[in-house]
Amino acid sequence: MSSLLYLSNQALHQLQGQKTQSIDCQAVSQYKKNLQEIKQRKQWKTTGTGAQFMGMSQYDDADEFANIFPVDAVLTDDQQMIYAARLQDGCAIYIKSLLDPQQAEALVLRNNEFVVHHLDYEVQNKRLILSASKGYAYERHLCVLGLDSTRLQYITEGDCQDEHPCFDPQQPDIVYYDSCGFAYDQQGNVSVGPKEICRLNLKTGELETIISDPRYDFYKPQIDATGQLYFLKRPYKNQSYSGSSLKDILYAPFKIIRAVIGWLDFFTQRYTGESLKSTSGANPAKARQKSEEELFVEGNLIKAQKALQQNQSAGEKFAGVIPRNWELIQYSADGEQKVLKRGVLGYALNIEGSLYYSNGKYLIAMTADQTEQMLVEARLINKIMC
Repeated sequence: MSSLLYLSNQALHQLQGQKTQSIDCQAVSQYKKNLQEIKQRKQWKTTGTGAQFMGMSQYDDADEFANIFPVDAVLTDDQQMIYAARLQDGCAIYIKSLLDPQQAEALVLRNNEFVVHHLDYEVQNKRLILSASKGYAYERHLCVLGLDSTRLQYITEGDCQDEHPCFDPQQPDIVYYDSCGFAYDQQGNVSVGPKEICRLNLKTGELETIISDPRYDFYKPQIDATGQLYFLKRPYKNQSYSGSSLKDILYAPFKIIRAVIGWLDFFTQRYTGESLKSTSGANPAKARQKSEEELFVEGNLIKAQKALQQNQSAGEKFAGVIPRNWELIQYSADGEQKVLKRGVLGYALNIEGSLYYSNGKYLIAMTADQTEQMLVEARLINKIMC
């Protein structure tokens, strides 16, 4: 079996054969180490008499370290990976050897002015395409970066969120991505529209909408070696966020992970008005059950236990926690949508029509005849790279 990577619990993992191991992203671990050393040097200001003298109190910096993690990666044809990491309000892109994990990583880009969310690599011209945003802005735009350059060339703009870019393997100047528009009201609230699949010619600038429907989100496009288009599809839910909660929404995919292990208090209060924290007369067991049943996944609140039961009732051999109306689609040239799998969170195309997908609970390999093999149990794998 070929080597593949997946992103789970804010960490990269490599699956080779039946062996799974975590990948140490040196940029991430070194940044955390440096931050910890700074914290220790300043500790006297926030504890004991030093804090009283400085008029400061000890604070919980869990969120400070939570915003340091790998966000995406791609595999090259020479047993290396290129990964992007979030470093608080900035980002870094490095090249790492998979054959010798202890080998020093090669720096591609380090920037404190924007954050990278997704990337793809084009071999012929040795360039990356990124989805990036500045600070806590909701806009996410695409830009191109050569491996031998630090100059970014932005190729999209406007009040939109452009994500999950991928190069066409047969036509390296063609890029597919998903995009949604949004609008602000006078109070700073944000209303987000449905996602659509777009195709952009980097040479001519020609932009084409491939598929759009106000009833659905179409997102995470990928192209196989034959030019066949795939993407995910789910019902569109009109989402409106207050300006004060925008930062939390941007971190939503990573708050999920914390929710799974019992840290869903923030989201539960937002959607139910109740706290998961134990209070007088509260039942901690009931609170824990709620945190396990409700997950905030990519801007959508889902009933995990209900979805699991529905997938089990549908006869799924490896039932997951993603709703069945989140579908993996194969899209033909004449516009036909063929549902390959239901209840999908993330996927990656392999050779000869086979693929990998995650359903929120398992990572599964599926052949062209839809024979399935469970590879690993891991929660909420939203990105798979092979």
